[in-house]
Amino acid sequence: MKRLTTFILAAAMTLGLCACGGQGQEEADQATAPPATVEPAAAETTTVTASVSTEESAAAAIPSSVEPLYLPQAADGWQDSYLAFLDDNYDIFAALWPEGMTGVGFADLDLDGTPEMIIFDQGASATLGVQLFDLVDERVVCVSSTLDSASGAFGDEYFSTVSVCTSYFEAFRLSYTTKDGWCFWVDSANGTLESTWNEIIRFDCEDGVLTPVSVCTRYLESDEETGLVVAESYTVFGQEAQAADYEAAANIYLYGQDAGYEVSGVFLWSDNSYDTTYDGFLALAQAAVDAYRPIETENISAS
Repeated sequence: MKRLTTFILAAAMTLGLCACGGQGQEEADQATAPPATVEPAAAETTTVTASVSTEESAAAAIPSSVEPLYLPQAADGWQDSYLAFLDDNYDIFAALWPEGMTGVGFADLDLDGTPEMIIFDQGASATLGVQLFDLVDERVVCVSSTLDSASGAFGDEYFSTVSVCTSYFEAFRLSYTTKDGWCFWVDSANGTLESTWNEIIRFDCEDGVLTPVSVCTRYLESDEETGLVVAESYTVFGQEAQAADYEAAANIYLYGQDAGYEVSGVFLWSDNSYDTTYDGFLALAQAAVDAYRPIETENISAS
């Protein structure tokens, strides 16, 4: 018989925010430093030199035409696979995230036809932490988490060093870009009064597996009293870059043709009937399955 485990909710959850120290030192460190990227920096750092202005890069990022989007059929029974996974691994979630999981949603982030599972935790600082799960050969695997130990708990075969911090399901945007065509992306961000970072993350599909890719990062250090930026650094695909290069890389997604598709999910505070017990968590997940809205490709076509 399943043991019911009760999470302890932080007071900040009722405000839809998360407090620092939500998941121990491991995530507290992540709140004050930029996340790891897919490609490690070279031993001798290369600085990319900007060749165009911000205005030029923004104009070049606007697609002149948009190709139709076609998606394969979703895998049979994907809903039951994810719900069974959460049922079987509830105690692991309770151990890894004792303060609770705050939201569950589904979206076809890699555009392979079958949705991935998005789970929000309490976060480490100014935003919530995101865990991403994919269905691979009828098995649910963790491909990204703000908690490194999740790779050991769920297997590291497909685990990425790229993690996402955001507070909304709608932050995952489906856009047509001049570089990648149709893709999902997110502007991941977090920080404190002393430092903040942003990271544009694109979602690919490699060998049938959701693969988050770090496109560019921005890390700013500020004076706590004045709020003025005292240090800054940027990367583009893991290489040190200038601010203009970060903006040019980010503009490809920021100025892409947005599909208008809203990723849906359910947060714990959206309904008093959900709580952080085993039964409440599974009810939350079932509600997220029911809330899932497939991408209507017939409404996303050439223009």
